[in-house]
Amino acid sequence: MIYLIAGLDRRTFARWHDNVMASDTVIATRIACARAAAQGIDLVIAAIVGPYSSLVSDGADLSPSSAAPSLVQDEAA
Repeated sequence: MIYLIAGLDRRTFARWHDNVMASDTVIATRIACARAAAQGIDLVIAAIVGPYSSLVSDGADLSPSSAAPSLVQDEAA
């Protein structure tokens, strides 16, 4: 399957995109990150577009440092 991977360079905020052929979104994301790294880009994935222009989830967080803090308050507190 062919996916369109779109993202930004973490350092310069420059746009980046590439078409990737892979069996699933996790592999497509890894391939895209490797291609971007080869170009000197620290890629942040913004979107993965699958067949019929559908946005799909990658199902994996490849960079644990990029986890956003929770904005939802815990009601128990």
